Parts: sequence; C-alpha cells; structure tokens
Amino acid sequence: MKRKILTILTLTMSFYIIFSFIIGMLSGIFKSKTPSQKDLLVQLENKSLDDLQDKIDTYQNNILNSNTDSSENEDINYAKYYENTIFMGDSITEALSEFGILDSYNVIANKGDTVIKASQNIDKLQGINPKNLVLLYGMNDVIAFDSNSSEKSSNAFKEKYIELINSIKAVLPKTNIYLISPLPVMNNAVNTNYRLTNENLNEFRLKVTEVATATGSTYIDLASIITDKDSLHEQDGIHYKYDFYRIWLDLLKNYIQ
Repeated sequence: MKRKILTILTLTMSFYIIFSFIIGMLSGIFKSKTPSQKDLLVQLENKSLDDLQDKIDTYQNNILNSNTDSSENEDINYAKYYENTIFMGDSITEALSEFGILDSYNVIANKGDTVIKASQNIDKLQGINPKNLVLLYGMNDVIAFDSNSSEKSSNAFKEKYIELINSIKAVLPKTNIYLISPLPVMNNAVNTNYRLTNENLNEFRLKVTEVATATGSTYIDLASIITDKDSLHEQDGIHYKYDFYRIWLDLLKNYIQ
C-alpha cells in the first residue's frame, strides 16, 4: 500500500515539474515573439487532435497513392512474364525478339512464314514443350492462298490452319493455344502485294475465329484494338512499330495468367 502511495506521489510531482517547465517555456516564447508570432502559437495550441490526425491521414494516403502509381507505371518484364510461352508467326511476330522485348528462345518466326511453312517447326516446338503457344498467321497467307475465288482462298487457309493446330496438339496435348487475329494494314500495303487489303484480311480473320472453334483454341481479337491506328504502322503499312507490341502483350495478359 505504501509503495502505491509513493508511486502516485512520484508521478504527481513529475507531472507538476514537467507542466511548470512547459508553462515557463511558453511564457518565455510569448515574451520574445511579436504579436503575429504569438497569434500563430495560440492557433497551433488550439489545434485539435482530430485536425492533426486528419493531416496525418492525408499525408499517409498521399504516400500510398504515390507508391501505387509508381508501381503501376513501371515497365513490365515481358520476357519474364512470357518465359513459358512460345510465339509463332511471320516477320511481325519475329520483331518481338528483334526489338528485344522477348528472348529469341520464345519466338519461332521467320519472314514470309505461313500456316503451311509453320508445320516445319513442330519438332522444334515439341522439344521446347511450352505451357502456352501464341500463333499469329494470316498476312502472308492472304498472298499465298490466292485463287480466283476469295472464299476458296480463305477456306483453304482455314483447312491448313486446322491441320497445323491438330498436328501441334497431337504432340503437345497440354499446351494452351491462342490464335491472334490477322492484323489490319494501311492502304499503301497494296504497293507490296495487291492481295494485301483489309477486305481480304477481314475474310481471313473470320476464318481464324472458325479455326479456334474447330480446334478448341482461344481466339484473341487484337485487330479491333489497333484498327485505324496508323501511327502504329511502319512506312510500308504492313509491319508495326515498338508501341504495337506493348499493346499486344498487355492484351495477352488478360488471357495468359
């Protein structure tokens, strides 16, 4: 009991000494400050704890938001994200490695490749055994599958595309397959080949959706996102600039987790 009383007396004395010291400090400050400075001190003294807490909360929220924004704006490491994915196609796909966006290991593509030529890479693909496979064909196929009837041309393309995918599925049954829509071109693309028109590509694009359904693959409509965005094209109106590939890979993230 005596110990409790002694503790209380000690705390009371300590509080009194501290309180007296603070009053003395404030008195000295008020004596030395101008009226305007005194008013400021009074305002600060009268600030409630709630006001101060609001300011603290606002400051913390600003820091959190700043950190969130910076993390969202950081460049994603596409090579790391798609390390278990193989991309097959023509020169448009080939640029993924040429731009240094993906490792060359993850890109099986050559200038002028079609769904027929792609079958030559099945053995290589089997050796890699990827978790995911992304196919982008159609641009050179529009040229390769040329006949008097546009419907006959697109149907022949469809049949060969189905054959390609079925051949891949036979050796890689667990690989997820994604089909990218044939991409649009600018009007000057016909200077390279008269077959390179958006009308022809639209017809081949429709066939790719049918290929996806027939083979149980996932169709990804990249074409609709970049249509009428000529600034993404190179001067030939066929190939694409670096920014296009970021759009492509960002869209693909919605399908490949």
